[in-house]
Amino acid sequence: MNYLRITILLTIFSFAFGCKKDDSFKPSSGYIEPVDFLSDKKYKMLIVEINYVQGYMPTKETVDNIVNFLSTRLNKPKGIKVTMKSIPSPRKSSFSYSDVVYLEKMHRKHFPLGDILTAHILFLDAGYIQDTDNTKYLGIAYGTTSIAIFQKTVSDYSGGITQPTNEVLETTIVNHEFGHVLGLVNNGTSMQTNHQDNDHGHHCDNDECLMYYAMETTDIVGNLVGGNIPGLDQNCITDLKNNGGK
Repeated sequence: MNYLRITILLTIFSFAFGCKKDDSFKPSSGYIEPVDFLSDKKYKMLIVEINYVQGYMPTKETVDNIVNFLSTRLNKPKGIKVTMKSIPSPRKSSFSYSDVVYLEKMHRKHFPLGDILTAHILFLDAGYIQDTDNTKYLGIAYGTTSIAIFQKTVSDYSGGITQPTNEVLETTIVNHEFGHVLGLVNNGTSMQTNHQDNDHGHHCDNDECLMYYAMETTDIVGNLVGGNIPGLDQNCITDLKNNGGK
């Protein structure tokens, strides 16, 4: 691996480098669990609502990659649909957790209803309030159906000659955060074989897996230059299948 010197964490939202979901924000229709995403027992369709600050829209390729990732793992016979809408800039130099929750409450239009499940992704125009010179966050999974991507930071560390493309870095961080929404690793979806890296929270112990903790550091930025988007390893896939996925 080629390692860069500046550490960038894609998301650290629990003790010991985890991307833990915060259940304090819940959809008005009730509590959603990972099995609701994975199986078709209750919800037959998924709507992924993307709200992006003007000028910070994800690439079409990224959106296609997200749909492909979800279609491969979720049982949603009525399909997976994406809606996209721009929102005005909040004109903040950084975002706190409460800022992100507030923006979702202001702009989110779709909530679970009937047999339709929904997820919400914000693409924002500044970094996280806990960023430091050596540690920058690219995204957080902060609710049972909610993800925020700090797209300004993603843009700063992608698209250059020695950097991964926007599509690759965007896809990696969104898929990683969706992995936590789906309950990985040991975060609402039970492990069939112990593969949790206990030193790094809800992450996989396989360094080739999308859910490995080092996906949150410059280890992944350097290794994504070749264009390969990390995938889930067999242990993570088995866990999802056991919880209603495929």
